[in-house]
Amino acid sequence: MSLASKKATEVDKHRYKYDAYIPSLIDSFTEKDKLILEIGCGMGTDSRYIAKKQARIVSLDLSFDNVSFALKGMHLLSLRGRGVCADAERLPFQDSSFDAVYSFGVLHHTPDTKKAIDEAYRVLRPKGRCLLMLYHKGYAYYLLLLLHGYKRVLGIYNQDRLTSRYDSTPLSRMYSKSQIQELFKDFKNIKISITTYGGIQAHPVLKYLYLAFNKNKFLLKYFGSFVIISGEK
Repeated sequence: MSLASKKATEVDKHRYKYDAYIPSLIDSFTEKDKLILEIGCGMGTDSRYIAKKQARIVSLDLSFDNVSFALKGMHLLSLRGRGVCADAERLPFQDSSFDAVYSFGVLHHTPDTKKAIDEAYRVLRPKGRCLLMLYHKGYAYYLLLLLHGYKRVLGIYNQDRLTSRYDSTPLSRMYSKSQIQELFKDFKNIKISITTYGGIQAHPVLKYLYLAFNKNKFLLKYFGSFVIISGEK
């Protein structure tokens, strides 16, 4: 294995170091020769995992550099896949094009999350599977309210600016279960589960939250930071 290939493998291992449950989520909808769209491929780790399962992967991202990096990683590991630079709210595909659509931690950053989800629905084939992760109104949301809620009351922050403090991005949103149900109302067989960011294991204080969540499913259900949604067209 070349040095570049080893680096690509290290990137992928780091991705799953804390969030080790992600591969099993991908396994739930990935089958050989199925055509799968990943919306927001980032550095391409999940796309490469899908490609290793011998599914046909299309890696989409708004960033040209991300798409290039994802495809380079596939090439280094002798995997096959296509890359597309496009907006999640305006997918450049015909209706009913894909067997599955996957997006992890991306669509809560789009200006119109509902439109992006509707686009995912549009490009799915009948009975096609969708699996997405969005930020949940969990412990992080209440911590933001504690620290910055007064700015919301005073009108200094609107709701989007408040929740964007979570990861210091220009736009981040968090959703309750009822809001999730509204966003995915066109899908069938909706399943919603709550988990939390595994990276807090390394935090000197928040690691105790992580331990508490794993011991108490009630806490995880209401205060976990990630909501994972699966559904069918």
